[in-house]
Amino acid sequence: DFNDDIHDCILEPVITAQYPPVNHPDNPLNPMIPQFCHPHGVEYIQPLHEYKMPTIHHFVLTDAKGGKLYGTCLTVYEEFLPYSSDGIHDLDDMSLPSVRPEDQERGYVECAIGSSPTVKRHRRRSRNHTYYAPRVLCLLSTWPYLSAFRTYRTQLYRLATTTNLMSAPIERYIMNICAEVPAPPPGSFEVQLSILDSNIRFWAPPADQPIPYVSVQYGVLFECLDIGNVLFAWYTLACERKILLVSSQSSLLTVCAEILCSMLFPMKWSHLYIPVLPRFL
Repeated sequence: DFNDDIHDCILEPVITAQYPPVNHPDNPLNPMIPQFCHPHGVEYIQPLHEYKMPTIHHFVLTDAKGGKLYGTCLTVYEEFLPYSSDGIHDLDDMSLPSVRPEDQERGYVECAIGSSPTVKRHRRRSRNHTYYAPRVLCLLSTWPYLSAFRTYRTQLYRLATTTNLMSAPIERYIMNICAEVPAPPPGSFEVQLSILDSNIRFWAPPADQPIPYVSVQYGVLFECLDIGNVLFAWYTLACERKILLVSSQSSLLTVCAEILCSMLFPMKWSHLYIPVLPRFL
């Protein structure tokens, strides 16, 4: 039998496709985005023996002028089929007559995955197993519509994987929300988008509204922290002190950070802001 120690296989995150295909001159794509899509670090980007359910998390990038870019990441697990360096043969189907069996088990093989994350090093695998590797679909926006984007990505994934209703390539749906769905101006106007059984609302409050607003449910914060800790966190932010948020669920970090910042209204947090900190930082 071949060595089946899956933990010695290291995958490197790469951007395999983007829309628009050419960067905006005034807002080029940040090269660190793959690291924010995999915040736990490259050592956690490994093929798995068993399929995992999709997960969603958010992150925020801040530019030199203080502008924020919100990322919503849907991580799905797809079958992992490593290829040889020529990009043609499946490793498990390769015949290596000049290599002894003990060397096949012990030796490392350099290979590329085509449109998948790049394999840096791995041992020869058993041909009796199916492996799964993570692929991240990331939506970037200057608008903090976290709940709406989360629902859109979830329903789009359902549409593509559990129904036969998708009448166009998935790229067409991505182009629709990026280029054709308008962002509503602040005020009473609202934009609605329907997908499957969900009606997604995009709405921006008036600039002078005296009620803090974010597009997430405030109850999430109070489910994570008791009243005393919420008040203490608000007091700490009002005094411009540092706060470190820690959670076993990456999906909660940006949501709770946005709620805490919105509670400062009409004041504004103007300092370093990284709700999800990648391991390399």
